[in-house]
Amino acid sequence: MNLLDLLRDKAEYFSTSEDDIGVSSVVTHIEIAERHFENGKSGDDYLFNDVIYRSNQAFEGALKEAYRIISGKNPNRVTPHKIEKHFEENNVLKERVLQLFTNYRTEWRNKSTHDYKLYFSEQEAFLAIVNISAFINILFDQMVEKRAYDKKTTDLKKSKPAKDLTKTNTQLKDRIVELLISYSKSFPDKTSGTVLPRITEVELSGSLKAYLNSLAEDIDVYSEFSIPTNQDRRFYRADFFLQKGKEKLIIEVKNSFHAGSQILKGGTEQLLSYLTLSGVSNGILYIPPLNKDEEMEVVKTTRELGSKLFSLIKIFPKERFNRANSAEAKNDTTD
Repeated sequence: MNLLDLLRDKAEYFSTSEDDIGVSSVVTHIEIAERHFENGKSGDDYLFNDVIYRSNQAFEGALKEAYRIISGKNPNRVTPHKIEKHFEENNVLKERVLQLFTNYRTEWRNKSTHDYKLYFSEQEAFLAIVNISAFINILFDQMVEKRAYDKKTTDLKKSKPAKDLTKTNTQLKDRIVELLISYSKSFPDKTSGTVLPRITEVELSGSLKAYLNSLAEDIDVYSEFSIPTNQDRRFYRADFFLQKGKEKLIIEVKNSFHAGSQILKGGTEQLLSYLTLSGVSNGILYIPPLNKDEEMEVVKTTRELGSKLFSLIKIFPKERFNRANSAEAKNDTTD
C-alpha cells in the first residue's frame, strides 16, 4: 500500500475546482517531506527535522481545507488552533478521524512546534510521515463524503423525486427498499481519481445519506454506526443505522464491480453479525448498480439464531449477479 498514491487519488476528487486548490497543496507538502526523508537517509540527516516541519504544514493545511469543506466556513482568518478547537468541541470529525487527529497533534505537531531544540531521527521522521499520511487519507475520506452529500442534496433540490413513493405509514424496511430502488435509478456515473473505483464507498455513503435525508425526513439516518463487540474497546461499524420511532434498521453497502455468490454470502454474514451484536432485527444488504439502467432484484429471507428471528433483505443488480452466479455454478460442475 502506498499512502502517497492514495492521497494523490483522493485529491483528484477536488481537482476540478479552483476553490479546492489547497487540497493539492497539502499533498505537495507530503511529497516534499518524503523527498527530505530519502535525502536524509543518504547522509543529510538534518533533513529529518524538515520532514517533521513539512508534515506539520500538511497537517495545518489539511485542517483548513477540512474546515472549509466540512463546516462550510472560510478558514482564511481562522488560526489552526481555533480550527482544532472547533473540531474538538463541535464533534465535526468522525471517531476514527478524531483519533488520528489527536495522535498527530499531541505526538508530533505540538512537540515540534513548541521546542525548537528538538532533533529528530530517521525513525521519528518515518513515523511522522506515516502518521500524517494516515490521518490526511482518512480526513480526505470525510471531506469527499461531505462534498458528495452536498452535491446530492443540491441535485435533489433541482429535480426532487416524488415523496409519495414512500408512504409514512409503511414499515421502515419496506420504505427503505423503495428508496434504495429509486436511488439506484439515479446512481451517478462518474470517475474519481486514477485508480479508485468510479464511485468510492465514501462518495456513495455521502450521496445515499443525502438521498435518504431528503426523501424520508421523518427517519433518523446515521452513517458509520458503531456497534460494540464482545472484545473490550473494539467496535464494528455498520454503514448505516436508521430509526423511526421504535423501528430500527441496519444497511450494509457493498460497492463492487465484481458479481458473484461470495459477495452476497459474505455481505449477508457481515450484516447478520451486525444485527446479532446490536440487537436490531431488520437488515438490508445493498449492492448498487454500475449504471442506472441495471434492473435491481430484491430477495427477502429470514434467519433464526437462538430464539431470535432476523429479517434480511438483499438488493442487487439482477442480470449481472444472476449471470455471475450461473457461471460460478458451471465452473464448479466442470471442476
